[in-house]
Amino acid sequence: MTGAEDIRGAAGRVVEQAAAARWATVAAFFLNGTVFGVWATQIPLLKNRLDLSPAVLGVALLCLAVGALTAMIASGPLLGRLGSAPVTRVTALLFAGFLPLPALVPDVVTLCIVLALFGASGGTMDVAMNAQGALVERRLGRPIMSSLHGMWSLGGLAGAGLGGLLLPLMAPAAQAALVSVGLVALFLALQGRFLPDRNASTGGLVLPDRKTLLLGLLAALSFMSEGAILDWSAIHLRDDLGAPASLAGMGFGVFCAAMAVGRFSGDRLRHRFGGATLMSVGSLLASAGLGLVLAAGVMADGSPLLAIAGFGLTGIGLSNIVPVLFSTAGAVDSGHADHAVAAVSTMGYTGVLAGPPLVGFIAQATSLATAFALIAVLALFVAVAAARAVPRSH
Repeated sequence: MTGAEDIRGAAGRVVEQAAAARWATVAAFFLNGTVFGVWATQIPLLKNRLDLSPAVLGVALLCLAVGALTAMIASGPLLGRLGSAPVTRVTALLFAGFLPLPALVPDVVTLCIVLALFGASGGTMDVAMNAQGALVERRLGRPIMSSLHGMWSLGGLAGAGLGGLLLPLMAPAAQAALVSVGLVALFLALQGRFLPDRNASTGGLVLPDRKTLLLGLLAALSFMSEGAILDWSAIHLRDDLGAPASLAGMGFGVFCAAMAVGRFSGDRLRHRFGGATLMSVGSLLASAGLGLVLAAGVMADGSPLLAIAGFGLTGIGLSNIVPVLFSTAGAVDSGHADHAVAAVSTMGYTGVLAGPPLVGFIAQATSLATAFALIAVLALFVAVAAARAVPRSH
């Protein structure tokens, strides 16, 4: 009996450590999302301060994306050598620390350098915190990834809202610095609870296998859909459906709110029905939501409210696809979970970059409605492929 009690006691300690690490991981996701939310409020001010044309601003933002993508590619070996815990700690402090710098740079060249470093720290943190989240999930023995991504969404909303409230009261750099200090204080209070996972044997370059490539492809399609709605929903509502300016931005707002709600309920649904089912049903809901968006366009006078409802349904449908994919990547049996998470993150982020321009090209050649119809078809592909990508027991 003593041996059995020792085993139960050790198992209990593992669960307690994982439960504590969950709060540290929640803080990391919230920090990452909040920094992005605050950064979104800084972009128009930065454009005006440096008198940037849309093309030059686009190049600067591309530097951020290239920095993030490059760092994601290199993050697998880095996590294998150091572990997700220390990498999350360092990159979280760097990512928050870089936040005030764009508001202080004197010229475009310096801005591009700062944004590349900003993107690299955020991209590496994204991979590391997802790898840590997958580890915590395995130790707890129950799904938590959807709620972690829900905290990212909540952080993005909090950052955008808080940033908007503070900007009339203080200079942009001071606003960013104040939020950064608060986030760092919260993160430092919890960061000691991360689970160690260093595994030097996986520190080299590991090419993704077919299963990981499929997970990455599905992540790219999901992120591509999110990016398309981010950049084009307001334009569709205003230009195609005749919505007033005050209503045009509600499409993406409702989409984000629906994603947050879906993610905070996703862990319970996944525990009950399984990840593959959650992905398949979610993809079908996303396709149906985009169907509502298209239906609004064929009505006599257009129906912006129906389209907004469609974007909300799409948000619910897409909300748990990426968390399930990251969980599946983090549970690979080959001993290369960090590399799998890095590969899925990198391919997913590529979808974010490719989605909006692709929609633009299709809209130019045909119409924006055709582009949304294509995204609906891609969602159906995700629904079919979910059973092959995600084990039923996951």
